[in-house]
Amino acid sequence: MRKLFVHVDGASRGNPGEAAIGVLLTDEHGNTVEEVSELIGQATNNVAEYRALIEGIRRALNYLPEEAIFLTDNELVANQINGLYRVREPHLQHLNQQALELLSRLPRWRVNYLEREANYRAHRLAMRAFRERTRQEREKSRLLNEIEGVLRELDLDGLRRVLSYVNSLKAQRP
Repeated sequence: MRKLFVHVDGASRGNPGEAAIGVLLTDEHGNTVEEVSELIGQATNNVAEYRALIEGIRRALNYLPEEAIFLTDNELVANQINGLYRVREPHLQHLNQQALELLSRLPRWRVNYLEREANYRAHRLAMRAFRERTRQEREKSRLLNEIEGVLRELDLDGLRRVLSYVNSLKAQRP
């Protein structure tokens, strides 16, 4: 692959708070190559932005592009990576070094700042991770209520068999 564009976005609900990343890789014709939408645990917004960039670099390395252009709507991260701003916060220094080390594995790369409106697809991927978690929590709650209703109708022997089955399922989990 000649040129790869990597849009990255990190989002945090609270600062720090629950955080997610969105990464969109496209080829030079604008075709989607890969999408990433993941929760990353508790983080500040800047940490989430760095984690999105790092994940984007890792994914880009898999495609061996001649050139990779990383696009972020976080001006601080873009300018720190490009050496225009110093990295003062110790927790960001490690992430900055990690990103630079990964970038050094690419033949040619750039990290460009762009307005949030132009990075909407990566932002939507980060937001999708939050929505997916919420959807899963709602479904889990619904299933637990349904199971509870079924269990209430069973006699003691049926409950013992269900418990035995559930324990066998737990034993099979890695």
